[in-house]
Amino acid sequence: MSAIQITPNVFAVGVKDPELRIFDIVMPTEFGTTYNAYLIKGEKVALIDTVKAGFTVDYLANIEQIVPLRSVDYLIINHTEPDHSGSITELLSRSPKLQLVCSGAALPFVKNVINGEAEIMTVKDDAVIDLGGKQLIFKMMPYMHWPDTMMDYLPEDKILFSCDGFAAHICGESIWDNEEPRDLMHEFKYYYDAIMRPFSGYIRRNLPKLDALDIAMIGTSHGPILRKNPLQYIDLYKEWTADRVKTKRVIVFFASNYGNTKQLAEIIARDLTNDGLVAELVDLTICPADMAREFIETSAGVVIGTPTFNGDAPKPVWDLVGLFPTVYSIGKKAAVFGSYGWGGEGAKLVADRLSGMKLKLYPEPYRARLVPSDEELSELSKFTAELAKFFG
Repeated sequence: MSAIQITPNVFAVGVKDPELRIFDIVMPTEFGTTYNAYLIKGEKVALIDTVKAGFTVDYLANIEQIVPLRSVDYLIINHTEPDHSGSITELLSRSPKLQLVCSGAALPFVKNVINGEAEIMTVKDDAVIDLGGKQLIFKMMPYMHWPDTMMDYLPEDKILFSCDGFAAHICGESIWDNEEPRDLMHEFKYYYDAIMRPFSGYIRRNLPKLDALDIAMIGTSHGPILRKNPLQYIDLYKEWTADRVKTKRVIVFFASNYGNTKQLAEIIARDLTNDGLVAELVDLTICPADMAREFIETSAGVVIGTPTFNGDAPKPVWDLVGLFPTVYSIGKKAAVFGSYGWGGEGAKLVADRLSGMKLKLYPEPYRARLVPSDEELSELSKFTAELAKFFG
C-alpha cells in the first residue's frame, strides 16, 4: 500500500495485512486487516499513529513519498496497543526532532514502548495543536478500548481520526468504505462485539464529546475510511451502547446434574420474585452463549448456581463466567450458590473469579450438601431474603 491522498494535504500512510487470520489471539479475521496511519501537512507536519512492528519499512516509505522523515514535527499517539505503536522507536531514530503527543493515561505506556529518551507532550480534552493552516483538536476517549485512547478532529477537513472506534477488520483493494464489495456493516458489528462491547458503558459516556463536531469523514485505525454517511457509524455505537439494564431483573443461572442445584435455583428465583424482583431461571446446559450475554447485559444482577465436580465447577458454569469479560459487567451485582457432595469448592472458585473481574459480589456463596435438609432450606430462605435487599 502506497501513500494515498484523502484530502488536500492529508494522506493515508498505513499498511495492509491481508494474510492475518487471528487478531489479538482470539478474534478470527477472515479478510485480514489494515493498520491505518495518517499524515497531515500544514506549516508543520503531524503523523497520526504508527503501525505494527514488521510493517515499519513500508510505513516509513509511505511517509517519505510525501515528506522527508526528518521534517515530521509531531507523532500523535492515539493508543499504545502494539499494532499502532510498533514503529515508534524506529521513527524516532529517523526523525530526531519528533515530538510525541498522547493522553496523560498513555504516558507510562509510551515510555514502556520506547524505553528511551523522547520529547513527550500530554494533552487533555479539547486541547489544540496548531500546525499552521490546520489544527488538531483532541478528544479523550478512555477505555475505547484501552484507558489511554483518544481521538483527534481536523476541522479544516472535517475528519475525525477515531483510533479503534468505528473500525472493522477488512483489508480491501480500496481504502474507502463505499468501494468495499464485502459486507462492511457485518464486519463493523463483528468488530464492535469482539473489541468494543466489553467497554460499552465507557463508550456511552464518551460519545457525546463528538456531537458538536461537523464530521464528513472518519479515519479509523483498521479497515476502510468512512466517508459515505460517517455519522451512521457513530449513531450505531450509540444504539449498541445504550443502557439496557432492567432495574428489577435478576437472572438465576444454574447447572445441575442430579437436580439438587436446580431445586436451590427454583427456590431462589421464587423467593426473589416474591420480594418484588423479576427473577428468571436459566439452565446453562441449554442456553446459547449469545442469549447468556443478553441476559448478563440486561439484568440488574445475576445469581450463579453450580455443583462441584472433582473439586471444581463444571464446564457450562465456567463457559458462562468466561462471557462476563465479553460484555460490560464491571460493578454488576452477583451472587453464587451450589450443592456439593464432599468438597464444595465449585461455588467458592466461581465467586473468587467474579470478584476478580470486578463484579459487586454478595459476600459468601450459599452451599447445601447433596439433598438440601430442612435446616439448609431454612438457611436458604435467609440467604434469599438478604439477596433481595442486595439486588434491590
